[in-house]
Amino acid sequence: MDFDLTPAQRGMRDALRAFLLRECPIEYVRDCDEAERFPVELFGKLAAQGWLGLPIPEEYGGTGGSCTDLAVFLEELAWHFEAAANCYYTTVVIAADALAHFGTEEQKRALLPRLARGEIRFAFSLSEPNSGSDAASLRTRAVPDGDHWVIHGQKMFCSCAQVADYILLMARSDADAPKHDGITMFLLDPKAPGVEVRRLRKLGLKPMDLNEIFLTAARVPKDAIVGAVNQGWRNVLKTLDYERCCLSAVNVGAAQSCLDKALAYTKEREQFGQKIASFQMSRAKLADMEMEIDAARLLLYRSAGLVDRGIPNNRQSAIANLYSSEAYVRAALNGMRLMGGWGYLMEYDMQRHFRDSKLAEIGGGTSEILRIVISREMLR
Repeated sequence: MDFDLTPAQRGMRDALRAFLLRECPIEYVRDCDEAERFPVELFGKLAAQGWLGLPIPEEYGGTGGSCTDLAVFLEELAWHFEAAANCYYTTVVIAADALAHFGTEEQKRALLPRLARGEIRFAFSLSEPNSGSDAASLRTRAVPDGDHWVIHGQKMFCSCAQVADYILLMARSDADAPKHDGITMFLLDPKAPGVEVRRLRKLGLKPMDLNEIFLTAARVPKDAIVGAVNQGWRNVLKTLDYERCCLSAVNVGAAQSCLDKALAYTKEREQFGQKIASFQMSRAKLADMEMEIDAARLLLYRSAGLVDRGIPNNRQSAIANLYSSEAYVRAALNGMRLMGGWGYLMEYDMQRHFRDSKLAEIGGGTSEILRIVISREMLR
């Protein structure tokens, strides 16, 4: 299998790199992290350059990029600013994918062009206080009432809800159906009556806020359903390979950033009369980081290529997601070890990677769940 990028993909990556070096300096990244604020300015500039339209079909105002195109984009963005790459996936990609595959023609024409232009943002809400890894056991209830649905319940761990114009909210619409049936995807206005969004404090990825949502008789119009009623869980399952590729790309880009920062540090830092890059223990850590990131990248682009060819790859995408997430955590940890006390200081970037990396092993499927997915596919 050929993992080389096309000339167009290399050109896109180089253009994005030049843009981010100019418009997203490290001082801006640090400011967003310390202030715990969404990178509004960066997203405005990305929209102006057309980058928000990458995952959106051309007929709806986007550029119709492939899964591999998106992986290239997210890897590069994550190298510069991992939290921004996660925000991009959360506020743009999830909605673009869901609406393009399952939205009505009216929803596509009303929402996708505005999303591509950066006029609106989305969030996705699935988890609840009692349903995390067992996501299909959600209890938030949606009941039809004339031309609306009335929703009661509580959602947890909803990223970017505070900056979203719409939340793709999963709720149980048939209480008598089996667990994986009777779930519907709704387009919820977070500012509607009966909706309360509360921000949660967390360890890392601070520019991407995390929220709990309380729903008390929140009313949603019947035409604000994405896909068919009671088919929401099937919608989610159909896009898992795509989601895992995106998350893997973020992991790979962020891990590469750890390696590049650690390598630069070891070439400059002197101890015992020599650069610490000359020590065998330092070289061993650098070699481990290089080997694992290279392997994670190959797994990522193998999976993305399968998605682009329409080949189901539940096992391959799970492997890429699992391996890349753990490789990122190890890269951040080894980066901290190589930088010693300097890496522990807030004025250096390795501590941010150390904090940010842990969510990679939790969000989008924990390492334990992904191992179950892989082994289940092996035993079919």
